[in-house]
Parts: sequence; C-alpha cells; structure tokens
Amino acid sequence: MFDPQSDHVVVPPSDRSRRTDRRHFLLQVGLLAGAAFLPLAGRASRRRRPARLETARPALGTWVRVVVSDADEARAARAIGAAFGAIALVDAQMSIHRRDSQIARVNAAAGREAVAVDGAVIDVVARACDAARATGGAYDPTVLPLMRLYGFYGRHRNTFPSDREIDAALSVTGHDLVVIDRASNRLGLSRSGAAIDLGSIGKGWALDAAVRALRREGIESALVDVGGNVFGLGAPDADSEGWRVAVAHPATGDLAHTFTLRDEAIGTSGNAEQHHPLGGEDVGHLLDARRGRPAHGPASATVRAPSGTASDLYSTVAFLLGPDRFRGMGGGLDATFLG
Repeated sequence: MFDPQSDHVVVPPSDRSRRTDRRHFLLQVGLLAGAAFLPLAGRASRRRRPARLETARPALGTWVRVVVSDADEARAARAIGAAFGAIALVDAQMSIHRRDSQIARVNAAAGREAVAVDGAVIDVVARACDAARATGGAYDPTVLPLMRLYGFYGRHRNTFPSDREIDAALSVTGHDLVVIDRASNRLGLSRSGAAIDLGSIGKGWALDAAVRALRREGIESALVDVGGNVFGLGAPDADSEGWRVAVAHPATGDLAHTFTLRDEAIGTSGNAEQHHPLGGEDVGHLLDARRGRPAHGPASATVRAPSGTASDLYSTVAFLLGPDRFRGMGGGLDATFLG
C-alpha cells in the first residue's frame, strides 16, 4: 500500500499482524516472516511523481506483494500482472502446498519412477543439492519427511519425536537420494517415502522470475516481496539511492538493520514465525538435516545477494551454520545475524 502523506511505500504485514488498525500500522513497521520490512522512498522529489501501484496475493504458501513505480499507469498494471503470472508458474512447478505441482508429483512417485519436469525445476533442485553438499548435509532439499515428522506439514502432533521416529525419517532424507536426468528433464527420488521441499529456495526463484517479468515490460522501479524475500529493482524515485528496507529483531520488533537495495535482494531466515511446542520444547521449522533435529541458530539470519534465489537459499544456510561457519563458505555474500 502507498501512504501519500508520508511518501513511503509500506509492505503490509503478515496475517498475524494485519489485524492492526490501518492508520496505526502506517505509523509503525509491520511484521513479516520473522522480520519487519519498511521500504522507504527517500526524499520527496520536486519532479512529478510517477504512478505507484501495489497488488498482493497468496502464492507458494505465503503472501506476495508487488509494488511498481512508473510514469505509465497502464504499463505498471500490465507489468504487475506479468509478475504474478511468473510467480504462478513457479507455484505450479515447485509448491508442496498443491497436489498437482511438479514437485508434488515427483514426491508421489518416490522410489518408483522419475517424473518429467520443467528445466527450471531441475536447475533449482540441482542448486539446492549443491548447497547440501557444501554444508555437509546440514541443509538439504529432501527435508520434507522431517518437517512432517515435527508436525509442520500434515498431521499435527504434541510430543517430541522419538529417536526411532527421527532415525526412520533420516533414512528417507538426503540429497544423495535425488536422481536428476538433464537429458530428458526427469527428476526422481530413489527411495519410497523421500520427498523434496523447496521452501528454502523456491520463493527466491519466484522472486527472480517476477523481477525478470517486470523488466521485460520495461519497468525500472519496483519492489517485490515473496514471503519476506525482497528484491529492490532500481530506486523508488530519482532522488533515492535505492529501496530502503528495515529489518526488525524477530523477538523485540525493534529495527535492527537497514538495507538499501538497488537491483539486489535480501532473504531472512529464522524460527520466530514458524514454531510450536513439542513435549515441553519449543521447536522451530528450521531443521538440521544431518541430525534430524531442530537447529538452534541465531534469532535470524539475513543475506543480501544479487538475486532472490541466492538470498533465499543462503539465508537458510547461514541460519543453520551460524556466523563463523557461514562466513567461511558464503562466497562473499553479505550476512547479518541477529540474536
């Protein structure tokens, strides 16, 4: 939404905090995916302001918002439609929240056969497997059996899993179970019960797809937010260096760090939004796939990168590895740790 009185573009909050009174929210920073984001347009320009349009829709099991600033309002609206079209394609390819997605079909055929998928799905899974190898398996795209075991998808549970249950889930977890055939664009899993979850990279891929769609329509100024993965395209106006995005501490809500994004992305990973009690222990959704147990990392990890794919993937990696280990393998990516 756009507040014309303050010249601020405000990325609205998550479902939990959208209940806040609208006027009060415009004076505050909203909560989103464990962090708060307040893109600021910078100093008011003396030039005629371009049209600024915003649309928000659900996709990929999260909330997506696209803000476009352009002198041609019709082009801005057309570009937003194209961006959501690109995200819808990624949703149909990679979402585990719909039974007809390509990844859902791969998971359903685990241990039996490989499934024909788009080349983009092969690329994303291959990149996730590379990250799994680089982290020694702490990060892994086949973590879905563990996610289900801890009650984050499917059946709800109240007790912490037993060692036996964890060992059983680990037996069908591991990037070495992924079978990729690039020649025929087929993807499979070698063991029944194995399952891929691209939640740690798919949203970033969708973010990049949306930005590419905006650029094809001639848009040079936009902000795209896919579940807390944010890309700043260009700058909000001629007087700004880029889109200013403030990240709040997930525990206190206080602003902790501000990024200025110009053709860059940030992704934030943490357990503040997705966690629940199991047998007296508060369990977050970020799991160490080597041990099959919750990762006890910092409060959050934010990674700034040239692409949404990299910021999404490596914010999860950074959380799992912690500051010291991540800085040794992050390829120079800018990581900010809170807590």
